[in-house]
Amino acid sequence: SSGINAEYGGLSPEEVQMMELENENMYSELTALSSEVQNIEGTVMEISRLQEIFTEKVLTQSEQIFELHRTAVETTENTRSGNEELREAIKNSAGFRVWLLFFFVMASCCLLFLDWYN
Repeated sequence: SSGINAEYGGLSPEEVQMMELENENMYSELTALSSEVQNIEGTVMEISRLQEIFTEKVLTQSEQIFELHRTAVETTENTRSGNEELREAIKNSAGFRVWLLFFFVMASCCLLFLDWYN
């Protein structure tokens, strides 16, 4: 008993027992804390891995969105150009129809004149 008292700095056996109990409780708490820290570390690692995947997917989608935007702009320009071509074709077609009508009217007048002259 005197060896124990000398080891613990002159504490009574009850105090030594309380210290040992407190040490066991602290050890249990630290062990549980260590386990929680390991779980949190695993969770953080998983979050980091998922963050990398998310970043990769966002970059891929960004490239695809840029390509879609470029295609949409090209499509708009092509549609505008096509509409202008259609307007020109309609305008040229109308002019051609007027000349064709003029030709047929003149040809009919010539035929009527030649028929009258005979």
